Amino acid sequence: MTSTRYARSAIALHWAIAFLLLFQLGLGWHMTSMGKGAAMYAAFQFHKSIGITVLALSVLRVAIRFVKPRPAPVESGVLTGLLMKLVHLGLYAFMIGGPLTGWIVVSTAKVAIPTRLFGVIPWPHLPVSHALNGIAMESHEVLAWMGLGLVALHLAGAVRHHLGGGHENVIGRMIPAVSAPEAARRAIPAALGAAGLLGAAFLSPWLLYRAAPAAPEAPASDTPVAGGSDPAAASSEAVEGPVQAETSEPGEAQTDAPASSEVAVPVAPTSTPAPEASATEAAKPVSWKVMDGGRLGFTASMSGTAIEGRFDQWSADILFDPDALAQSKITVRVPLLSVNTADGSRDSMLKGADFFGSAGTAVFRSSRIRHLGGERYTASGTLSMNGVSRPVTLAFTLHIEGARADVTGSTKLDRTAFGIGQGQWASTDQIAANVDVTFQFSARKAP
Repeated sequence: MTSTRYARSAIALHWAIAFLLLFQLGLGWHMTSMGKGAAMYAAFQFHKSIGITVLALSVLRVAIRFVKPRPAPVESGVLTGLLMKLVHLGLYAFMIGGPLTGWIVVSTAKVAIPTRLFGVIPWPHLPVSHALNGIAMESHEVLAWMGLGLVALHLAGAVRHHLGGGHENVIGRMIPAVSAPEAARRAIPAALGAAGLLGAAFLSPWLLYRAAPAAPEAPASDTPVAGGSDPAAASSEAVEGPVQAETSEPGEAQTDAPASSEVAVPVAPTSTPAPEASATEAAKPVSWKVMDGGRLGFTASMSGTAIEGRFDQWSADILFDPDALAQSKITVRVPLLSVNTADGSRDSMLKGADFFGSAGTAVFRSSRIRHLGGERYTASGTLSMNGVSRPVTLAFTLHIEGARADVTGSTKLDRTAFGIGQGQWASTDQIAANVDVTFQFSARKAP
C-alpha cells in the first residue's frame, strides 16, 4: 500500500532525529575546542545522553518504516536512483552507527565514567573488549564527518527532485502542515525554515556550553615532583621548612620535597633551652623522613559509582615521638593539581576552575595528637584548602620497629565545606559531598 505522504509518526521521528543529530554534530565539534574543565565534562555527559536517545529513536524509525505505508519512490534515472539509495543507507548507518560507536568508546575507556541519561537513568556499558577503543573512536569520527556530508546531499536531493523532473510536492511528503492544494508552492519556504532550524540546532552548543579557561599548570619550581626533587632544594628545605609551615597562607604553593622520595623531613629550629629544663627532661619528638612507596588517595561517589584517585605529589613534615605527643607535630602539603584518577577527561575537569584549578595547595597542620591504645592514634588539626580552613581529624595506625615506622590512616571530608565543586557541581546530585581520604606510607628516623 502506498501513500502520498509519510505517516505522522514517521514525520515526527524524521525531524526529531534530524535536529538531535545536527545538535550532536555541533556539540561534538564544539567539545574539541572547549578546553579542560567542568563545562567540557558536562557537555560530554549530555552528548552521551543525546546519543543514546538518537539510537533509540532510530531503531523505532526503522521499525515504523516497515509497518507504515510510504509514498512511492521518486522516479529517476539508474545512477540517480542508486545514489538516492546509497545516501539513505548511509544516513541509517550514521543514525545507528554513530551512537553505537560512541557507546563502545565510553564502554572501553581506560577508566569508564558512569553514564546516567540526563543525569537520572543509569545506563550500562557494553561488554566488549577494551582493544576496540581505538577502532571505535576513529569510526565514530569518520561517521560524524560522513553524516554531515550525507545530510547536505539529502537536503540537496530533496530540493532538486521537488523543483525538477515534474514531481509534485516531494518535499511536502515529509513536512508537517504542507498539503494540497497549495502544497508544492508552500513546500520551499517550509523547507527553508526547516533548514534554518537545523542550522540553529547545529550552532546551539556554542550558546549552551561556553569554553572554560584552561586550567593553570603548576610551576615546576614550586611543585614537588614525586621521585625527582632537586638535591639543593631539598637541602634548603631542611633548614627553612619549619618556618614555612607556620607562616604560609592557606592555598599557597610550597617548595616542598615529595613525600614519595627519601628526603629528610625538616627538623625543628634550634632554640635556647628553657631555664627549667633539666637532665631528667621527658622524651622529645624526633624528625622522620618519608620513604618511597607512599600513597595519598581518595574515593568519591559519582552518580552512585565509586571513583578512586590519588595525588601524585604531596609532602609531610613530621616531628613525632609516642612518649612526647604534646610536642609532636605533623604538617602535610598537597598540590591539588597533582590529582590523578587515571582518566584524562575526568582529570581535566578536576583541574579546572570549578574544582582544583584555583585551589592551590591543601595544607593540614596538626594541633593535637592522641593515643587511643595499642597502635591507634588520631591527629586533630586544621585543613586549609581553596581559601577555607576547617577542623579535621585523621585516624591512623602506627607501627614502630626500631628506626622505621609504618603508617596507615584515613579521614572523611565534605568537599562542599571547602567550596570544591562550583556551578552545576556545587549540587550533590551527581557527585556526593563526602569524600573518603586514605593514606599509607613508611618513614624512618632522620639521622
